Amino acid sequence: MPKRKCSFTDELQRKFPTYRPGRDKWEAECTVCKAGTYVSVSNKGAGDLKAHMDTEKHKKAVRGETSSSAKLTAFFVRPGKTEDDVNAAEGAMAFHTVKHHNSYRSMDCTSTLLKKAFPDSDIAKKFSSARTKTEAIVNGAIAPHSVEITNEALKEIQYCGVSTDGSNHGAVKIFPVIIQYFEWKKGGVQTKLIEVKDTPNETAETIAKYLTETLAKNNLSEKCIAFTGDNCNTNFGGIRRDEAGKNVFANLKSLLQNKTLIGVGCPAHILNNCAHHGYFHIYTVRTESLKEYCDFVEIDYRRMLSHSKTRWLSLFPSIERMLQMFPALKAYFLSQQKPPIALKSFFENDFAEIYLWHMHTLMSVFHTHIQEMEQENMSIMEVKKILNNIHTILLQRKSNNFMSLKVKGLLAQKRKDGLDKGCDQFCADVHGMYSACLEYLEKWMTPMEEFSTFMWMDLSEPPNWNDVEACINYLGEKGVAVDDVKCFDQVTNLRKFTETCNHDEEFSGLQVHQKWTKYFEKAKSIACYSELLTIAEFVFALPSHNANVERLV
Repeated sequence: MPKRKCSFTDELQRKFPTYRPGRDKWEAECTVCKAGTYVSVSNKGAGDLKAHMDTEKHKKAVRGETSSSAKLTAFFVRPGKTEDDVNAAEGAMAFHTVKHHNSYRSMDCTSTLLKKAFPDSDIAKKFSSARTKTEAIVNGAIAPHSVEITNEALKEIQYCGVSTDGSNHGAVKIFPVIIQYFEWKKGGVQTKLIEVKDTPNETAETIAKYLTETLAKNNLSEKCIAFTGDNCNTNFGGIRRDEAGKNVFANLKSLLQNKTLIGVGCPAHILNNCAHHGYFHIYTVRTESLKEYCDFVEIDYRRMLSHSKTRWLSLFPSIERMLQMFPALKAYFLSQQKPPIALKSFFENDFAEIYLWHMHTLMSVFHTHIQEMEQENMSIMEVKKILNNIHTILLQRKSNNFMSLKVKGLLAQKRKDGLDKGCDQFCADVHGMYSACLEYLEKWMTPMEEFSTFMWMDLSEPPNWNDVEACINYLGEKGVAVDDVKCFDQVTNLRKFTETCNHDEEFSGLQVHQKWTKYFEKAKSIACYSELLTIAEFVFALPSHNANVERLV
């Protein structure tokens, strides 16, 4: 009976790491000797490999190869499952560090911490990713992979909107670029960071050129339908949006050769009147003096809130803090020899605290709606409804010259003190304040009227065909073709879906883009939603605010 042949197994390879599989399973290739040196193992297996290693030819190759790194990897044992798990854990921790904006330095003690926290874990025992390795994982693995999957996703989209905003980091001006698009198979609205660069300056021409180059690099120039930024003159040239002016929007339309480009000013900026830089933000001596006055009037010292770098600290919490410290603030400023004239005048006014209490009740309205508006993935329709709601509230308050019970109580006390004239003036000022708010809000809501044609898409009620038809006409003016015949039948199906789902509390609580995602998931085939998908991809590519960018900077 013939002897059974030996083969080159994984066990043999682990035992002899300088060999790798040959041309068939009965031979191995020596990685130390000249390429193509095959050793048959069919006769004695490990004995054949040892016999080759004892030859003078192999020994010379070993002596000649010791200074070469070309085949160094052949001397390492292949990692097993535990090593793969450790690598995965180190990658996950690196991603976690970046996602939550933690310092790489925090990773210097993480390995030791994990070993102590999980002494029975084989993964924790081998975890060894400190600052340098974590940074290498992020830059060499996670970042390239993120860019790759983003680029793949961008190849499939029809439309996108672009947003940017500048942030000073020392002497460097950083401009991140974010795009927004709709992909129902991935859950709806998607926002992706595609570039972060510093620019030599922040002129409209420089920013527009930077955006144009970034879009071109990612093959998005033809797909970009909208630009979103805050409402400063650099971005839009004011409320009139002068197309011949020197602003980013006008320059971008010219560089992209897209006359139908849509400009979306950040609506949160309309509402977000932030507190100015605090008087006690920098100067320690002044802060210590304030603490003394707080002790004097038996009020705990609280750090004064100021305009935050990301503008999310609005006027509402700043006024709230001022009211908590009002006696101390008044005593402090009026005790100074040369206080700022505006502050001296304010604190000498008998009605200063009452004005603050009224502003507090007014700003509570703005603050609540700003928080709602700045949610991620909000649609143009949802933001417009929020603005309309605030407008209605202000109209009602103006018609009733609304004042809180706290304010009315303080006014009653002032009238008892014989300050009737001041009280009458305060009431007139309240009415004037509501009028000024409404005038400003109505002026800046005007550009948003362009998007009224999309309001049916919030699916709060079954869509009306006349509204959809107006939307199709608008898109036609923007160069987007929608087959109205097919769309009519698809809207009929959408009506049935909406009538059924609007009785479901969970569905009603979804964001608008999530409702549309649910509809596309339920549809039997693309024939049931092809035209509606085109509309949705266009509308949800419109960034509704600039908050996503400002969170980065």
